[in-house]
Amino acid sequence: TVFHNTRYQVTVIDTNGCVAGDETLLRVRKDRNVFIPNAFSPNGDGSNDVFFVHSDPFSVRQINVLRIYNRWGEQLFEVKNAAPNDPRVGWDGFFRGEALNPAVYTFYAELEFVDGVKQLYKGDVSLIK
Repeated sequence: TVFHNTRYQVTVIDTNGCVAGDETLLRVRKDRNVFIPNAFSPNGDGSNDVFFVHSDPFSVRQINVLRIYNRWGEQLFEVKNAAPNDPRVGWDGFFRGEALNPAVYTFYAELEFVDGVKQLYKGDVSLIK
């Protein structure tokens, strides 16, 4: 697996001593294919009930941390060292066993990509019922 631009060079010598060679540059696109929704509806209908990080299966190694805060800065949810694309590790709209009211909440996420790069994502998410 190549994570950075890499130049490959090949040299061939045949039995007569003739030499031939070539090289190519493999350019790696570093698209960070991450989607973090800006709304979810934890109403138990089985659709969009959990807030979680989405990515393609080959980009994100893990979610180092995902935190949710209310408008007063109180931390409502935290998960560490979790896999992306897994609603089982997402936020279900509850805090201390109580369903929260519709509102706008903020999130903070640190994602670690397969090439070792760590990137922060911050934003808000609307809880809709």
